[in-house]
Amino acid sequence: MAFRLEDLAYILSCLRQGADCSIVGVSNMGKSALLRAVPAYVAEAWAADSPPPLAVYVDCNAMLEMTDQGFYEVILRAMVERLAQEGDSSLLPRLREAYERVVGPEGHFQVALGFNEALRVFFASSERPLALLLDEFDEPLAGMPRRVFLNLRALKDRYRERLSFVTATNRRLPTQRHQHEVLEFCELFALHTYDLGPLSREDAWQYVQAFAQREGVTFDEHDFAFIWQQAGGHPGLMEVVCRSLGQVTGKPVRDVTQDWLIHREVRDLLAQEPAVQAECARIWNDLLPDEQEALLALVSPGQGPPAESLSRLFRRRVVVEEEGEAVPFCHLFRDYLRRQYLSRREPQAGVQVDVDSGEVWVDGRKVPPLTNLEFRLLLLLYGRMGKICDKYQVVEAVWGQDYLDEVDDARIEKLVSRLRHKLEEDPANPKYLVTVRGRGYRLMPA
Repeated sequence: MAFRLEDLAYILSCLRQGADCSIVGVSNMGKSALLRAVPAYVAEAWAADSPPPLAVYVDCNAMLEMTDQGFYEVILRAMVERLAQEGDSSLLPRLREAYERVVGPEGHFQVALGFNEALRVFFASSERPLALLLDEFDEPLAGMPRRVFLNLRALKDRYRERLSFVTATNRRLPTQRHQHEVLEFCELFALHTYDLGPLSREDAWQYVQAFAQREGVTFDEHDFAFIWQQAGGHPGLMEVVCRSLGQVTGKPVRDVTQDWLIHREVRDLLAQEPAVQAECARIWNDLLPDEQEALLALVSPGQGPPAESLSRLFRRRVVVEEEGEAVPFCHLFRDYLRRQYLSRREPQAGVQVDVDSGEVWVDGRKVPPLTNLEFRLLLLLYGRMGKICDKYQVVEAVWGQDYLDEVDDARIEKLVSRLRHKLEEDPANPKYLVTVRGRGYRLMPA
C-alpha cells in the first residue's frame, strides 16, 4: 500500500516493542485499509535481526454472533488462513484442532480453553510474536461478555511482548464502556492511542490518480485542488467527489475556464448527493455530544466552541486551522454542519429530514418510521427538492443500478404510495409528494 506510510510506521514501532496499539478515527477514514496493509508492511520492513510477528488481520464484522465463541472463532479462523497463506503447515493441524474445540465445545468453558490452547500451541512451536489486528472493534467492545476482556488481559500478562493487540475503532476505547473488566483491557492501550486523520495531500494525490486510472477519466491539478477542498483527504468523501467529478469531466483535459464551470456543476450535484449526506452523517454520529455542539458553534454566527471540545476535534482531525481560524476539515462536512444548525433553530414548514437519525417531519409533525426503501426514495426527492425525478433515477437511488431493467412502474408506484401515506395528511390530494404524469415524481417545498 503506497498510502499512509507514516501511520504504518507508527504501528510497526509499537509491534517492535511488543506494545498494544489503538487506532481511532471517524467512519470511513481508512482504518480498515490501514490494518489490512499491516501484514505486508511488517513482512517488508521488519528488522532482519529477529523473526517478524505473525500479523493477523481480523475483521470483527465477520463474527457469526456477538459472543465469546464468535470472537474467538473469527480470530482462530483468521490465524489459520494467514498461516495457510504463508505456507506454514507445521502448526496448522494443531490449530485446527483447537479451532474445532471452540466451534463445537463439550461445554461453555471449553470455548475459552480452546482459544487459549491455540495461542499456547503457537507460542510453544514458533519463535515469532503474534499481532492480532482487530478491525471494526467498536461493536465487540460494546457487546461482548466481560469475561472475554479479562481473558485477553490475562493472555497479554502471560505472553507479554510476544502478543500484541491492534484495535481499530471510531471512538477511544475507554469512552465506550466503563465496566472494570473492560477498562483493565483498555489500559493496555493507554500509551499508544493513535488518532487517524485524513490522507495527507501527497497520499490524496496518489488516491486521485489511482481512481482516474481505474475509471478511465482525466483529472488535472485544478480538479485535484477542487477534490481536496471538498473532501479534505477523507477517503470516503473523496470517493464520492471523484466519482461525481469523473462523470462530468470524462477523458479530455480542459482549460481553466472549463474547469471552473465543471466544478460549479459538480458542487451542485454533491449538494444533492445522498452518499455525501450518508458519509457526513457517519462522521457526525462517531462524535461525542459535546464535540457535536462544538462543531455547531463553529458554523453558527457569534458563538465559540469550548476549548476542551475544540482541542479533541483538532486531535481527531475533524477540525483544522486555516488562516489562524478553526474550521471543519472540508467543505462538504462544513455544509453538512450548517444544515444541522439550521434544522435545529425552529420547526419549519414543509418536509424536513434528519439524515443522522432517519427521522422525518412534515409541517412540524413527526411522521411514522420509514422503511429502508422509503427513506432512500425520500432522500433522493429531498436532495432534488422541487425538481422532477424520473423512474430511472428512482430505481438507481432506491434499488441500485443493477435493477434498472428489473423494477417495473407498478413497483415504483406502490413504493411512492406507501411513502405518500406517511407524509401526507390527505394522500388522495397530496401537497408535497406529487406525481408529474408521464415524467416522474417531485417533492414540493413549503
